[in-house]
Amino acid sequence: MGTTPVGPGAFRTASGDLRAPWRVAVFGMALVACGAAVSAIGFSIAASTRLIGLARIARLPLDQVAIAGSVIAATWLTGRLVHGDGHRVWDRVGFGREAWRARPMLLGASVGALAIAVPSLLMLAFGGMRIESAAAADSPAVAAWAAFALLLPAAVTEEVLVRGYLFSACRDGMGTARAIMVTSALFGLAHLANPEPTVISMIAVTFAGLFLAVVRVTTGSLVAACTAHLAFNLTQVVALHAPVSGLALETPGYRTVPVGPDWLTGGAWGPEGGAGVIAALALASFIIWNRSPVAHEPTTPTPAATP
Repeated sequence: MGTTPVGPGAFRTASGDLRAPWRVAVFGMALVACGAAVSAIGFSIAASTRLIGLARIARLPLDQVAIAGSVIAATWLTGRLVHGDGHRVWDRVGFGREAWRARPMLLGASVGALAIAVPSLLMLAFGGMRIESAAAADSPAVAAWAAFALLLPAAVTEEVLVRGYLFSACRDGMGTARAIMVTSALFGLAHLANPEPTVISMIAVTFAGLFLAVVRVTTGSLVAACTAHLAFNLTQVVALHAPVSGLALETPGYRTVPVGPDWLTGGAWGPEGGAGVIAALALASFIIWNRSPVAHEPTTPTPAATP
């Protein structure tokens, strides 16, 4: 039995959907609720088992995994509350079954790695950076695993949080281009909490957000954005042995250090914080955007919740 559609007004559109700002507000409340719930569950498990000790041995960052779980749970809950279906929300945000196809995931990983590797190799070749020896507290394999275990949940958290439901709601409310600009600016501002941010590093992270949003839109896959994000960071840490977003991880055997000016090389922030990588991200975004066969704007209206 159907129900009478809700007319347009301050809260809803003509199709009966909740307006974008209110959807974002619900998502924010869901984040708080799910964060509290996941934290309570995590503390209960940790208090009654040897989970923390085992995680330390395996180099698993339980706090990062819990944060990622909270964001994923909040996305599901928002889908349930706003759209009446917690499962279809994954298609809405680009995290559904089609988003997990090999091609967009591999494309994301490839462009993510190249966007940081190419400018970094150019700076190494022309004297902007150099490689020097470093003490090895752990083997390269152990250090690589520790980096992967830390950076994977971090990439998932940031992508699902910024370019998941938030991006989807902004896109419905203001169009793709403005949604990219708004979420990329928020992505940059969120990294002010990282160690010793600078104006140029914040601009660089904003361009990284733009690049990842372009991957998200042109592939139709949030998973591709996650793999691009992860590959971008892993290339810095595992291949270059350089800091990532101001965080210096283990560098067994060697490390890449800046020689040129910080505005170009990123300095202590890592290569991603310099103008060299900003230029690469801007160029990569332009090429991917203009060569994409996918429509940049949604071709059909977002479906309203079914009664």
